[in-house]
Amino acid sequence: MKKFIITVAVLLLLYPVAVWLLGFAIEQRMESLADQGQLMVPQLHLVQKTRHGFLTSDEDSSYALGSTLKITRHYHRGWYSSVDDGTVEMSSAALDALPALRPAVATTANDGSEHTPFRFSLRTVIHHGPICGSKCFALAGAETHVTFTGPLQASLTQLFGSEEPITIRSRLSLLGGGSATVSSPAFEHAQVSQDAQISWGGLDSSMHYGARQDWYDISAKAPSLRLDGPKGTLQIDEMSFDIRSKRLLRTLYEGDSRIEMKRVSGAGSDKAQQVTVNDLLFVNNSHAQDGFMSASYQLGAGPIVTQPLMLSSAHMDLTWKHLGLRSLEALAEAMRAAGQEQNASITPAARAQRMMASVKQPLEALLVEQPEMDVDRLSVASAQGQGLVTGVIRLVGVSAGDFDTPALLLRKLDVRLDIAIDEAFLSSLPGAGANALTQLQPMIDQGYITRANGALRTQILFRGGQPTFNGKPFNPSAMRPAVPPSPGGPGR
Repeated sequence: MKKFIITVAVLLLLYPVAVWLLGFAIEQRMESLADQGQLMVPQLHLVQKTRHGFLTSDEDSSYALGSTLKITRHYHRGWYSSVDDGTVEMSSAALDALPALRPAVATTANDGSEHTPFRFSLRTVIHHGPICGSKCFALAGAETHVTFTGPLQASLTQLFGSEEPITIRSRLSLLGGGSATVSSPAFEHAQVSQDAQISWGGLDSSMHYGARQDWYDISAKAPSLRLDGPKGTLQIDEMSFDIRSKRLLRTLYEGDSRIEMKRVSGAGSDKAQQVTVNDLLFVNNSHAQDGFMSASYQLGAGPIVTQPLMLSSAHMDLTWKHLGLRSLEALAEAMRAAGQEQNASITPAARAQRMMASVKQPLEALLVEQPEMDVDRLSVASAQGQGLVTGVIRLVGVSAGDFDTPALLLRKLDVRLDIAIDEAFLSSLPGAGANALTQLQPMIDQGYITRANGALRTQILFRGGQPTFNGKPFNPSAMRPAVPPSPGGPGR
């Protein structure tokens, strides 16, 4: 019994030291997460970083994305807990690109500078492990509190009261990796400006990631979002997002993702121009084998209703094949280096020119490996029929010297597109649909298009720098419909 008591006493005495030592590991883990975020957003440039202290320490750092976004961060490592304070500032230029935010933040209180009209802060309180809460045994557990400035925060406070609009809880695992959950409560008819309201069905999301962020899984669900303004309404129902990724190289991942929206609808201020899109779906899948990656992208929708057009479905399915992993990584590195250019005196045109120069070599290396893009399906369908395009686009026999002579490169381009359109579907399209057959008749007569069994078909090939339709060299003049005789001319 005496030995047990002594053991317990020693553990209790050593526990504060263990917690303090874990603080160093937590600080390094937070640094790793910040570095990974910078890799994911290559344009984000580290401006400065300073650190002082040992028993407890303080670190100040700042990041910038050109002149549009600035992030400042202060990390304090304590004995039993640490605090990570971050502030994000968006300039007027950034808000111009996000007009939906401007009504809510137009009069945001700040330091008086018109270049930072919108600011929000994140305060993360980190509890050192191994016992980091009543239900937490890990390296650390944390809660993040988000606050905004100006009328947006006032509106959120009026709406939620003492309840936080966003709740973020995270955990750092002892052996690397961690998890996080983000949630937001639902609300209705929040006034974001004098004549605009927003309703929100809430959010539930979770994330898990491995050591060194070598893999991560993210899932999120949001029941609804509705915006009401002077120009009309927008409603999105049953949104969900899922992603699974695994690291291949430093910044290159493989995996799959899926984004779904059950219904997206919009209407003008007079309830006219109504548009409804059902079962909107975006799926991405990428995998690597033998040093190359294949990536497929599928964008689809169910019934699309807008007067006078009603579609039963629409799809765009593309697959990239034979993408060299090393070339992709080199291209990403070049884009990252170019994106970190912070010289404000450089014009946008000069910046774009520098970007193109920096990515030229890795892009050429990628193309020399002869990737191809399969057009698995481009289709639009209605009750009357459908239009369908399939095919493949690739470069054949490309060498590095071809990039110095664009004409030679064009001759290496190999394209095959198979097109089929039901006549009833074509005639039902608004506008020129009813006259489309008449306009296409010259091409049908010359064999560029085949008309049979109620459908129009053609195969377009582009090889050796020459296009063909149904195996016939293409003459652009064939697109011109016959000119009707003028009144009083021959035949009158």
